[in-house]
Amino acid sequence: VHCVGRSTRAAGQTTERAVAADVGELTVEATAEAVSAAGGRGVAVGADLSEQEAIDAVVARVRSEEGRLDVLVCSAFTTPPALNNAGFRDDFWKQGATMWDAVHGVGLRSVFLLCCAATPLMIETAKSGQGAPLMALISSFGGKAYTFNVAYGVGKAAVDRLASDMS
Repeated sequence: VHCVGRSTRAAGQTTERAVAADVGELTVEATAEAVSAAGGRGVAVGADLSEQEAIDAVVARVRSEEGRLDVLVCSAFTTPPALNNAGFRDDFWKQGATMWDAVHGVGLRSVFLLCCAATPLMIETAKSGQGAPLMALISSFGGKAYTFNVAYGVGKAAVDRLASDMS
């Protein structure tokens, strides 16, 4: 399991959100170690999935190290600005492009780009007779009903639609 994200021990946690002390370490290394402790083989990969080059490098690494891709789980999301104040729930016309870009840049754009980059390897995996690969795109209730703000709901509904249309 290649655990990919921006939060690494070297870079630190990449969120503005307060996290409860009992949650533990929120890094790709800690996640990979948990996978290994559970009997798998976790591989920590620090990468900013908002960058095409990073996405391509992650898929190339999986191809090189594993030769196949069985499951892709897209759950990347960036903490929008003003999350911890009333601005996060403000009228959409007051939030403008800042909120829109925060929600859609990673939460939607990178999901699409990662699926595009991973699909050729997943097709090769399927053709090799090694099983049927699976893509899981993580969304939220916000894609079905108003939650938080307009940009969030549109982004989550778009992830749902992306999964449906790609299938």
